[in-house]
Amino acid sequence: MASTIDVNKLLPLFQAATPAERARYAGILAVSLFSVYFLSTSIYNLFFHPLAKFPGPFLARSSLLWRIWKSMRGRFHRAIEREHRRYGPVVRISPNELSFASVASWKDIYGHAVGGKSTMIKSEFYEMYGSGFDSLCIGSERDPKNHNRMRKSLSAAFSTKALSEQEFIIQKCVDGLIAQLGRKGTQPKGVNMTKWYEMFAFDVLGEMAFGESFHCVESGEPHFWSELVTKHLFFITVLDNLSRYPLLVSLGKVFLPWLTVSVRDKHTGYTRAKVAQRLAAKTSRKDFLTNLIGKVESGEVNTEELTAHSSTLVIAGGETIATFFAAVTYYLLTTPEAYGKLRMEIRARYKSYDEIDSTTAQQLPYLQAVISEGLRMYPPGAQGFPRVCPGAMIDGQYVPAGAEVYTSAWTVTHDPQYFHEPMSFKPERWLDPNCADVKDASQPFSLGPRGCLGRNFAYVEMSLLLAKLHYMYDMELLNKKLDWEGNSHMHVMWWKPALNVHFTRRVGA
Repeated sequence: MASTIDVNKLLPLFQAATPAERARYAGILAVSLFSVYFLSTSIYNLFFHPLAKFPGPFLARSSLLWRIWKSMRGRFHRAIEREHRRYGPVVRISPNELSFASVASWKDIYGHAVGGKSTMIKSEFYEMYGSGFDSLCIGSERDPKNHNRMRKSLSAAFSTKALSEQEFIIQKCVDGLIAQLGRKGTQPKGVNMTKWYEMFAFDVLGEMAFGESFHCVESGEPHFWSELVTKHLFFITVLDNLSRYPLLVSLGKVFLPWLTVSVRDKHTGYTRAKVAQRLAAKTSRKDFLTNLIGKVESGEVNTEELTAHSSTLVIAGGETIATFFAAVTYYLLTTPEAYGKLRMEIRARYKSYDEIDSTTAQQLPYLQAVISEGLRMYPPGAQGFPRVCPGAMIDGQYVPAGAEVYTSAWTVTHDPQYFHEPMSFKPERWLDPNCADVKDASQPFSLGPRGCLGRNFAYVEMSLLLAKLHYMYDMELLNKKLDWEGNSHMHVMWWKPALNVHFTRRVGA
């Protein structure tokens, strides 16, 4: 006859125990319950979960521990790459999450919904971008219809015509940086270009989103808001991991608010203040918000949505472009042949610094190849852009509804089946018509209806600064032993090491 536990007999024993004994019993009970929970969910995840057939590391398939550990270390992109090399083009990296590493997966996951296909909406991860605001923004809105409305409202600011009208603003910021590098960068110790590119990008966003610069380059000091953005992105990583584990969500509610709310509230508060200042300015100068302000005045868009959009522009538009400039500078200065070709092309095209504009710079073949290769080597969204699968074929495999999926941008752009010598910086691959590399494997701006709205703006900024910078100066990397990628960490966006560079103004410039 099976034995049973009489709770009525155990209760008096517990009540008669000393406080220390009660604490020990409670601890044993908690550990036992957690062990049962962990074991039962692990068994379900391994054998009965809808994604059970997909390969991946044991800990990743059975629980969230593998994902959380790798993600919090900031080297998740490399961990995913290793598992793809081991398991193939699709890897299960958490119980309900699949990473793909193929050209086909780009279109299957992010492409337009055609031929009866359903749209793969953004995952809940993106809602964290809107944390602290009373409205979602173009970065956090998951509903395709609402996103389309927002995109139409913002698209006018990024049209070719608008960018042409606004180029003088970017020119002013570029010229300010070039002048400061002539004063600061020519000193023997050089300057940390990771820092200076971030200050430049932040100044540009200040001009374009709020009508005035933050004067970071002029002062030589980062604005406190840019540091808040970096902290904000790290906390998004923390909250993303907590939200996946019900038990950790409860712990997070107890221990994290004092940390995250402070950073979030400072960020949202300053965004609101800058937007209010921009609305009160009544300037005739066109910038990113001009069209939206008109919609606010007509009642089509509320002020809180405008503010949330502004936050996204600062986070996505500033940090990503600064990351590109720092990375491409490192790769150029550690690849002398490519660096020499770029300088030769720019200096042969222009007779003077003042001739340089974005239109002609975007027509320089080698410069554009350098941009493409820089984006491939160090993609801004290296980890991937998560989507929720509605139940669909991805790269020839059926993925059940509800699974979180994405293409691992780092893995696919560093896969030798798509790029010859993928770890080498070779701009020539983008120019050689006989090159067998699969260029579509690199999608730094994503694609489809959620593709980056600021792509054209980014190319204006990238082309203009690179052309002017390398026309004016010869540059030398001072920390020659630097392992750029090895010392980088990914928390939504890149956390980058110092990049110490010395500048010499070229003769005749």
